[in-house]
Amino acid sequence: MSKQPEKYENDLEENLTTQSPPPNDFSNHALTIAWRKCTYVWSTLLLIFAMTVTLYGIGKQWNNPPWSQTNSHPVLEIGFFFFMCTWIGLLEGAQISLVGLQGINLELYKDSHPRAYAALKLCHHGPNVERFLVGRQFLLLFNGFLLSKVAGAATEDFYIGDWKWSSEASQFFWVNSVLLMIVVAAFAQLVTQLLAAQKMLGFLNLPFFALYTIVYPCLIVESVGLTHSSYLLKDFLVHITGIPLSEADPAKAQNKNIVYYIKCGISVAAVIFSFVFIVKGLAMSQTNATEGVGWNKLPGWAAVLLSLFFIYLIACAEGMQVSLLAMAKIPSHEYKQRAPLAYRTTQLAYSGRNMQAFLVGRQFTVAMMIIILAKVTSYAGSEGILIGDGEDWGMGEGFNAGLLQTGFLGAILVVNVGQLASQVAASVFPVACINNHVMHFLLRLMLFIEFSGIVNSCWVLTWALDAITGLPKDPFDGDEAVKTPAQGIIERKKSMGIPQQKGVGPFDLNQPESEFHVDYTYKVSYI
Repeated sequence: MSKQPEKYENDLEENLTTQSPPPNDFSNHALTIAWRKCTYVWSTLLLIFAMTVTLYGIGKQWNNPPWSQTNSHPVLEIGFFFFMCTWIGLLEGAQISLVGLQGINLELYKDSHPRAYAALKLCHHGPNVERFLVGRQFLLLFNGFLLSKVAGAATEDFYIGDWKWSSEASQFFWVNSVLLMIVVAAFAQLVTQLLAAQKMLGFLNLPFFALYTIVYPCLIVESVGLTHSSYLLKDFLVHITGIPLSEADPAKAQNKNIVYYIKCGISVAAVIFSFVFIVKGLAMSQTNATEGVGWNKLPGWAAVLLSLFFIYLIACAEGMQVSLLAMAKIPSHEYKQRAPLAYRTTQLAYSGRNMQAFLVGRQFTVAMMIIILAKVTSYAGSEGILIGDGEDWGMGEGFNAGLLQTGFLGAILVVNVGQLASQVAASVFPVACINNHVMHFLLRLMLFIEFSGIVNSCWVLTWALDAITGLPKDPFDGDEAVKTPAQGIIERKKSMGIPQQKGVGPFDLNQPESEFHVDYTYKVSYI
């Protein structure tokens, strides 16, 4: 029985037939390739412009940090901005490496990659991978919320010297943080992700000392317990689905003692508490969701619904990534008949360079949702004074300033409900998660976002960082015996009959421009 799937998949690869692409497929057209190359130029110029506007706004103190600017200085705030961008980038890249390297023998690289070995040794011990992911998610989101405030707009008009923007341009690009979204995605998040995806071990061995700057902080944040509700959700889903506990590695199991359950209780209480105050603020028009031109016309009930929709979108983006990576380990014949839409969705994701394009499009979507949610779930006003009728349910200015206006309660709600819950659900039900038209549409939308080129400056920056660091490919690159995410996708490509260029992995930084999805698009109609 154990040999049948392997034979089935090998037979698929051997029986592939060559077909001609239809005349309406322009993915390999010279104009399409020229467009991609052009996006590298104009997207880089757009990023430079977006960064200039962002830093100029901070320098003029037109930003909206969660602290009083009376005793602050623009230089300190700009320094804090770059510090958070750097930390966000390291959190993104380190996650790719720490999770993707679970299938390697660490001892082989103890001497050649000592910094990576130290981080991996601790992170892969016991349940620490799961703990790291949970703590990292909260740390990453809270950093994103803070970044959106430090670099966000506090004024409605933007100008540089005599160049005064129109009201419409100021509202769209400045007040609504569209340019900041580009900076966060293309500059802070994607560069390290793309580099680490191909060179996991080498990236983790760079001298940023991941053990101390990434692993320890994430484990400390997780130990506080504000995100333990995700563990309860996982236990519940495992229980109702009847997944046998014997399939799990006992060494990776959480120590479910009294402290564990106390933290779970604290987390559930914190989520409920946060939800109540966020909905109260939205309904009473006390948050930034109803502040600013256009936003101020939004009634309280509509602000609640819109915020829930944004949380749903970020949940879909998080769940899709977990599902696609998990399904790279599942033989495709196991779900091809019972979940045909999930099969077609994974085909689309795994074909050509689409996994890289998905990472880019998805990350811009997540960055956009984080900045918008930071706005709509944080209370307006400053120094603990709420806008509107000022009703704070007797909590006091310290509570208002520290938890409501900083967006801390919003971060607790979004990370538990919008991110961790969907990640947990997708890890337990990877096929069901993407076996629907919503996820299929969102995948196509994310691929289109990357194709549009709005954040394609990330490729230029990644190539530059790759050249500066001079990282070689990982020692196990291309070794079929080492089960990495890239190897899993290669195996699924073979089983699904998706052609691939020899020697080109799904996360290679220098994939040929012609391998986008041309070989896939004309085959899917025959499936």
